Amino acid sequence: MARRDAQATLTALLVLMGSWLGFPSALAQESRPRVIPETVRMGAFYGGAAVRVEGVSRSGENVIILVRGAKVKEVFNKVGRVGPIWVTTGKVTISDVPSLLLVFSPEPVGTCLTRAAIDKYGLDLPALKKQMHVESKTGDYDRIADDYFVYKIKRGTYQMDNRGIQQGQPDKNGTPYRLDFTLPKSAGPGQYEIKVLECRSHEVVRNSDLSFKVVEVGFPALIAWLAMEHSSAYGIIAVAVAMIAGFGIDFIAARLFKRKVVGH
Repeated sequence: MARRDAQATLTALLVLMGSWLGFPSALAQESRPRVIPETVRMGAFYGGAAVRVEGVSRSGENVIILVRGAKVKEVFNKVGRVGPIWVTTGKVTISDVPSLLLVFSPEPVGTCLTRAAIDKYGLDLPALKKQMHVESKTGDYDRIADDYFVYKIKRGTYQMDNRGIQQGQPDKNGTPYRLDFTLPKSAGPGQYEIKVLECRSHEVVRNSDLSFKVVEVGFPALIAWLAMEHSSAYGIIAVAVAMIAGFGIDFIAARLFKRKVVGH
């Protein structure tokens, strides 16, 4: 009996010490943000995907959510006018920029954070311009950067100042939040990072890192595999698909306009 009492007392002391030392609690587990789904499957009829981020923030804090792709290096043709015609005058290389950048905040990030914090996390175009590297013989870096941002915005891979974050009623555990957004179809396969920034007094007081991945499945995955591992087979299939598409379009046009093929 004495031994059982001693064991019960020891167990109670360990539980009490655990709470003092900050062992993970159920509340801490619940307050951690999560992303749904963790894997987006890109099939033949892929047109974007619905993604959700949810969690609990401390009361009185703004939440900014940043979705970012890996840094890329892209090469473009620079076009200039020579006499009456437009021709390619050189190459432009842009690097140290994310392939995808979606920024969601309850209000413009400039009202939530200082300029230094915005630059640190790359939350707007001026911050990205400071980080990006442009290689061009003409040296017109500002114009090239601006044109690049216009191109990315039109593709939907750069989106700033979105207002999709929904916040619930605060309680003793904090303020629940949820973000539902559509991953653009132009976002290719790869790993994507999500940063949840909790802000107070124009500073980031806590940030959490999440990630999800986009993978090709079905026919797109087969084509990608062939392009990487069997380039000759990929070329044959590409030509065959082009021929089938050409005959198919001609057949449809003939049906629509009721043309008759006349032999000569």
